[in-house]
Amino acid sequence: MPKNSQEIPHAERRAKVLDEAVRQFASSGYRATSITAIAKALGLSSAAVHWYFPSKDDLFAEVLTTMFHAATERASVDPESSGDPRAELISVLVELDPHKTLVREAYERLNSSSTLYAAYAEMLGWVDTRLIQAISRRVPDDADVDLLADTAHVLLEGLLVSVRKIDRPIADMIDLLIDPLAAAAAARSRAVDTIS
Repeated sequence: MPKNSQEIPHAERRAKVLDEAVRQFASSGYRATSITAIAKALGLSSAAVHWYFPSKDDLFAEVLTTMFHAATERASVDPESSGDPRAELISVLVELDPHKTLVREAYERLNSSSTLYAAYAEMLGWVDTRLIQAISRRVPDDADVDLLADTAHVLLEGLLVSVRKIDRPIADMIDLLIDPLAAAAAARSRAVDTIS
């Protein structure tokens, strides 16, 4: 006999709401997904969903974080990508690519929601870190890594939120970011050494 919802542990009920929200946001997008639709699919009231997630943006932030953590976890345990920042970055971006519209929605709502801002910042921080680690393997020790980080951040954010259809593999796009940035950092380092 099924348990009364009061008998189901809080964490389990919250996880069911989140699972349904992931499904609906991933298939319908931010605008077409409603708390009411999520509640209805679970046989709950909207108030019950709001008990776990006070606003749609809070739920959306948790959906993005869940999707992102799942992708980074898979990349970190995959023997082909684990420990290689370039391969981990490509793996995560390939997995999230079908959901770029969700990332763009989050980006557009950053100023409206502190929870979305935090979720987006965490995701972008991870992406930035992996790209900088990949570039750092190819540049001299005295390279201006801060400049690389700023440049990479701008370029990667564009890749994350662009809804333009890109026919090239994500690995090619990442290499196009890494190679010139590493070459520019090396050239800049040599120029500084020459002046000194």
